[in-house]
Amino acid sequence: MTKLNAISIFLLSSILILSSCSSDNSSKIDEILESGKLEVNNGKGERDTIEFECFGCKENLTSKELFDKVINQSNLLTKNSLNYPLSFNPIKLDLTIMEEDSIFSFTNNKKLENVLRVAADYKYIAKNGYGNELEGEDFNTFYIKNGKITNLESEIKLDALKFKDGYINRSLIGTARKSDFIEFTPLSDKSIILKSSLTCVDEGTILIIKLENNDAIKLESWNDFNCEGKSYFDWFNKDQIDKLKKEKIKSLYIYSDGKSVGVNIPKNQSDYFQQLLNL
Repeated sequence: MTKLNAISIFLLSSILILSSCSSDNSSKIDEILESGKLEVNNGKGERDTIEFECFGCKENLTSKELFDKVINQSNLLTKNSLNYPLSFNPIKLDLTIMEEDSIFSFTNNKKLENVLRVAADYKYIAKNGYGNELEGEDFNTFYIKNGKITNLESEIKLDALKFKDGYINRSLIGTARKSDFIEFTPLSDKSIILKSSLTCVDEGTILIIKLENNDAIKLESWNDFNCEGKSYFDWFNKDQIDKLKKEKIKSLYIYSDGKSVGVNIPKNQSDYFQQLLNL
């Protein structure tokens, strides 16, 4: 009887060990889906089933836990971009996950290692700014560093500014809240186009550029009234140029006909005018 009890205990222990190993493996890469259907939260926190495809998931994600975090982050970014987040009804999610092997830190110019870039293309139904329910599509990118979702958007060093055929290779862009933005685009003929989330703008629209030392530079637009959100400005004067060369940008502010938008400038764009004026 003693021998039988010992054998039973040994068999039971073996089963528990095997079960534990099987449980551990179930969260590894073989559970990560490349396509099919999965459940996500809609705007009300209810579970919806959506279609899903992913290029690079099996190759680059190391655990089912990280896979779930990528899905949740894609969901959250899209939902939070909407005018009415509670109306968010997800339909389909397409993901692309790629290794980033040539990105550098804006702060110290050192190469950033072990970084993955996630591109999320989300189709959904939600209410627009007028309260009408419509189909929409949202595209977001975010990063994974050392196996964790990390905010690197303002840390990554951007391409150096340059003009080609009269156009700059990248504009200065700041965003705020869900849909407020200001986009500053200089041309090689020393004119300035400013686009913002102010739908209609008038002549005399004011742009304030605030620098890190709290100095402020003011420009006034010369264009006629329009409802394209575009304002046109003349170039900076000598005093303004001297200030812009010395200090990095902190924020942009635009005011027109009683309405305004203000945005902070990401760290990796703060030297925009310093680069621009040295071209």
